[in-house]
Amino acid sequence: MKVVTLAEAVRAIPDGAVIGLGGNTFHRVPCAVVHEMVRQRKRNLTLVKTAGAYDIDLLCGAGCVAKVVAAYVGFENYGLAPRFRKAIERQEVALEEHT
Repeated sequence: MKVVTLAEAVRAIPDGAVIGLGGNTFHRVPCAVVHEMVRQRKRNLTLVKTAGAYDIDLLCGAGCVAKVVAAYVGFENYGLAPRFRKAIERQEVALEEHT
């Protein structure tokens, strides 16, 4: 098994990849990976998750996402995820809703 840095691991993700994000809404979200994807300016990603929040919202706001496959993206009691919603409304990001 080879151990690599987070930056090296994210560098191995090609633009246009399908990414399954762990966690559920705000719980156990891989924020360090998400931040690194934004720093490296990953593009045209398809994000797959049951219920997203900050992670999907940040990636949509940074222009990293082409498509989201999820049942829900929002901030629970705080309302909808604003960058995600704006990207969907502007048709900048496709949505495959799976409830």
